[in-house]
Amino acid sequence: MAIFKTIPVSSIRIGERARPIDEGHALAIAASMAERGLINPITVRHTPAANKGETPYTLVAGGHRLRGAELNQWDEIDVIVVSVDAVEAQLIELSENIYRNELTMLERPLFLMRYRELYEEKFGKITKGRYSGQKGTECPFIFAPGRELSKQVQERLGFGETTYKKVTRIGQNLRPELRAVLRGTPAENDQSKLLKLAKMEQDMQLRVAAALREGGDLATVLSWTKPPKPAADSQFVQAQILKKLVDGWEAATEETREEFLATIGISDGGDALMRTIREAAE
Repeated sequence: MAIFKTIPVSSIRIGERARPIDEGHALAIAASMAERGLINPITVRHTPAANKGETPYTLVAGGHRLRGAELNQWDEIDVIVVSVDAVEAQLIELSENIYRNELTMLERPLFLMRYRELYEEKFGKITKGRYSGQKGTECPFIFAPGRELSKQVQERLGFGETTYKKVTRIGQNLRPELRAVLRGTPAENDQSKLLKLAKMEQDMQLRVAAALREGGDLATVLSWTKPPKPAADSQFVQAQILKKLVDGWEAATEETREEFLATIGISDGGDALMRTIREAAE
């Protein structure tokens, strides 16, 4: 159940947020709100006991819009009051942040993993199913928690199945140390690079993170992680060359063979060389 109403800005408790307020973004929203008003109401839930009753509403979604109202020194703001518990309130907040597409490619997996934690807290731990080797899902049973989470995220957050898999892979496999050094770099919004890094072994990710902390360029660091090309076995290569020479000699006419011997400076003893080559070919 949801109710639309106008309430005092001072009656809203912000609480712990999944994403901190970006003051620059809030200023831009405040300017828009001052010119056009609040187009989308913020979402709150009724918490009458919060702060001993001084803030009977707790923010669910719309932190930057609420901050914009404060910057504009508004006394009141339009809200939608929803009847949800604390966990569902966080799910709504995460949904809005991801759906509004204001997150970087690096932030989206973190929000999705937090969404998963809250989902597991509410509905139970997700574990591998009997067919866990099957690709594309953690739990391929029709009503398994893993499939239900995937379905809910895709419907609620507007993800396609492929996007869900890629974002989940980054969120589950990319080490926190590497995430930290990637913030503020072009790679933060490069999903292909993030996927490549997430596929690396954990110790390799730590090495990449250490190199980046020392000021290394990501492209250069990634080039170091490529396995060296195996050195060719010299004996094998020479055997292949010998085979080609023998095959060529066998296919050549007598005239061509004589021209070849003359080219390499052999005139006398040519017959003996021919016999030796023939013996090697047999």
